Amino acid sequence: MTQPLAGITVLELATGIAGPYAAKLFADLGADVVKVEPPGGDPSRHAGPFPDDVAHPEQSALFLHLNTNKRSIVADVTSPEGRARVLALAAGADVVIESSEPGGPDDLVDALRAVRGDLVVTSVTPFGRTGPYVGRPAEELTLYAMGGAMQSCGLEDREPVKLGGDVGRYQCGAVAALASLAALTVAERSGEGVHVDVANLETQAGSIDRRMTYLLYQAYTGLDAPREAGLRPGPLPSGVFPTEDGYAFIANMPAWLPRMLATVQDPDLAARYTAPGWVVDPDLPDQAMAAMFGWAMARGRQAAMEQAQANGWAVTALNAPVDVLTDPHFDGHRRFFVDVAHPVAGSVRQPGPPVRMDDGWQLHRPAPTLGQHDAEVALPARPARALEPSAGARLPLEGVRVLDLTVVWAGPYATMFLADLGADVIRIDNPWIFPTATRGLLPRPPKELAADLGPLFGSFPDRDPGPRPWNRLALFTAHARGKRNITLDLRKDLGRETFLRLCEHADVVVENNAATLLDKLGLGWDELHARNPRLIVVRMPSTGLDGPYRDYLGFGINFETLTGLTAVRGYADLDPTSIGSVYHMDAASGPAAALATLAALRRRERSGAGELVELAQSENMMQHIGELFVDAARTGRRHGPLGNRHRVHAPQGVYPAAGEDRWVALSVTDDAGWRALCGLLGQPAWAGWDRDRRRTQHDEIDAALSAWSAGRTPEDAAEALVAVGVAAGPVHRERDCYADPQLQARGFFRDNGNDELGTHRYPGHCWQWTGPALRWGPPAVLGADNRAVYQGVAGLSDEEYAALGADGHLSEDYLGPDGTPL
Repeated sequence: MTQPLAGITVLELATGIAGPYAAKLFADLGADVVKVEPPGGDPSRHAGPFPDDVAHPEQSALFLHLNTNKRSIVADVTSPEGRARVLALAAGADVVIESSEPGGPDDLVDALRAVRGDLVVTSVTPFGRTGPYVGRPAEELTLYAMGGAMQSCGLEDREPVKLGGDVGRYQCGAVAALASLAALTVAERSGEGVHVDVANLETQAGSIDRRMTYLLYQAYTGLDAPREAGLRPGPLPSGVFPTEDGYAFIANMPAWLPRMLATVQDPDLAARYTAPGWVVDPDLPDQAMAAMFGWAMARGRQAAMEQAQANGWAVTALNAPVDVLTDPHFDGHRRFFVDVAHPVAGSVRQPGPPVRMDDGWQLHRPAPTLGQHDAEVALPARPARALEPSAGARLPLEGVRVLDLTVVWAGPYATMFLADLGADVIRIDNPWIFPTATRGLLPRPPKELAADLGPLFGSFPDRDPGPRPWNRLALFTAHARGKRNITLDLRKDLGRETFLRLCEHADVVVENNAATLLDKLGLGWDELHARNPRLIVVRMPSTGLDGPYRDYLGFGINFETLTGLTAVRGYADLDPTSIGSVYHMDAASGPAAALATLAALRRRERSGAGELVELAQSENMMQHIGELFVDAARTGRRHGPLGNRHRVHAPQGVYPAAGEDRWVALSVTDDAGWRALCGLLGQPAWAGWDRDRRRTQHDEIDAALSAWSAGRTPEDAAEALVAVGVAAGPVHRERDCYADPQLQARGFFRDNGNDELGTHRYPGHCWQWTGPALRWGPPAVLGADNRAVYQGVAGLSDEEYAALGADGHLSEDYLGPDGTPL
């Protein structure tokens, strides 16, 4: 087999993180990626995320991570000679990934699109190529403030706090890679090129952390999501707890209560939990918290995790990136980290494959030295593909059928992308098992309780769960668009056989359940492949299909804690018990799994055979902090939280604005921006401070900034800063995001709904393009498509369909043990 993306040529003209990461995903799966650098090199060669990257000339940790498997040439696109060379190379490419700002008679995108009629050009910019914010300065912090869930992250009496690292820009890059590969499929079939416009602001609002759910919570209820941080007391405590040698994250759910009690071994606590009305016992929260603290502090973080996980309780160690480098699962068993021999940097330990498939991810070459391949790169011009009149421009997954066995967020989010791209996605739910955390906390929460369940589990239209709450919860409807829904109990013989019949008519199965579930059901890879040799099975285990952590249980936050992300976010002056839950791993898994699916389908067109695709969500998520692993491996540094500050730039932070709990974010990245900021602050004596002095005096600068911003609205403060060239943005609540002029101008929010939901404004697609309109269908409804799928797809007769009903498979409600609706 050849690599999935072998034969594709990508020209990379992007700087920063998002565009180069998109190109890296192509390169690592087999595409020939030619990186075009300006005469001084990609800025990330010199301006890595660590102040001492200067000790590694032209090979910062960030550059080494982002540029494996690429070739480097030097060309100045602002000069006639350089632009001519770039356009000549574009004539021989399939995809160009660029990050230029639009405007002017020499617009680079216009010139690229004129090169060849079937070329795919992907623009990756902070705000997109249209709208009032075009050209506005932006940084990771300010984009997350404007589009992400920052307002909900942090302590109530403190400033909101960002996610760790630069994960927002990595997420934007993953979306750009998915959109680019999808656009290439359109171009290859139709002969018509596609311009893809990826805006980081939109990938934040449509794909980061819990943002989609929180936006719908506002649309459904008129409320903004509250601030969440720190330990969550109550009858089922959750959060980061101190251990003998560090910290561990403990997650609790009602279904896990027996497992927690079996682990903690506290008879008095067990007696309280078995008493009637324990949920409202006023003394239980304090007793439970004391038990959690006592149990955790009596053992080390790794021992606590191993003991709890042996009982199926979701506890995970809080590791720094340097700890993960020698972890017994990721390093010892999975061999996730790879040692790369670099001609300048020497041996570099880096993250390995984000996805595993036969002859999939491969390491052919380390990150290139500047201009290393100038003499060898020549891309002969390709003739434009002949237009196929019978095909025309159609969605890339039109005609592809996907069986969706996913749960919670990561898997359903991946299949949402596949539905957007035209696939017939059929979601399969077991009506006898209510999927907690997928369709709600409880099957039928009372209306008076729903109001207290918060934006994740209480996000119902008009705050009313209605007769079938599982169809109305924003946690589910946010990613349920454009899918069909059927019910089937795979534990029964008839259910298993019916699923296999559906597999005969499917192209892809996607699942993210426990690693052993499919095998236990008799639906493992061997059984599915035997029934349909062309079937692609995409599995999304949390930590992989093998290894000592294979069966570990938890939410995304558990595995973010385990793999280093939690350690690098939060307030720098507080211990990790102040850290609230975020769910970046779920968000990161969606576009990554969709990209892997497209790659496998592409290879099937050549081979005719299906394959097993394993996307271990933890390993994919670790790509988003890859430079931290590179740095930790070569320096031994133990990375910790920075709050809202930056490792290099200064000042950077989130500052109070006029109004209750209102804030503005800013980041100064150069001396010119600093001098302009000094003018706003009325501090001309500070204008000569260099970056090192600014970092040293950060507290003093913060005090002056807070005094300046406190008398201005977030919007006014941000506009004043932007006007002098400083990256800034208001920290948007959900209502502010809906009102944002840029998102409104680009039509990001769109009406959607169904009979059970009514019509509301939903977060839209994560990119825009000139290709065929992305699908926008109503959210799925439990069991609504049973007859259409079983008879129209699987070909069941009336008698066979009736037998399914008699065996208890067909329902529009979740059912109790006696078969009556819950």
